[in-house]
Amino acid sequence: MSKKGQRLRAFFTDRRMALIIRWWAAGAIYFFFGWGTSLGNQAAILDFVFWLGIAMGIFNMLVVNPVLRMGFNLGPDSRSSRGSYSLSQRVSDYLVEIIKNVVIMFIVALIYVGINTIINAVFSLPQSNVSLPGEPILFGVFYVIVWLLFGWITQRILDSFQAAQGKRQ
Repeated sequence: MSKKGQRLRAFFTDRRMALIIRWWAAGAIYFFFGWGTSLGNQAAILDFVFWLGIAMGIFNMLVVNPVLRMGFNLGPDSRSSRGSYSLSQRVSDYLVEIIKNVVIMFIVALIYVGINTIINAVFSLPQSNVSLPGEPILFGVFYVIVWLLFGWITQRILDSFQAAQGKRQ
């Protein structure tokens, strides 16, 4: 293998490939919902954010997460690897995934609102002007960034709980 091929292989680790697949999935869901349905043309942004979050949560549960676990060197969930994974735990995990995606979509929508507000203020445009409309590529980037931040925050919270449990014992 050439040196260039080795560098490419070293750069595209399993984690980076998983992030690229998540970016693609978020962009694809936005493309199909934002441009392919009437939800994208509504004035009520909350309806769009809610249904887009539900669609992304279901797509993550049924397609993206299983593909990433089976296709790359990413371990299974800690609960499912222990063997005791009841139906109620699975349902609660699915509900949490859907709620997490609705919250992520809400934050991404706020990012778009913030960017458009700043652009309108800087260039003295009317407030109703949408300078940066939603589009799949940038939407996927924002989704992955917020998804990574959620993972980082969740890990910090779990670490602090584990440290507190360790101090009590």
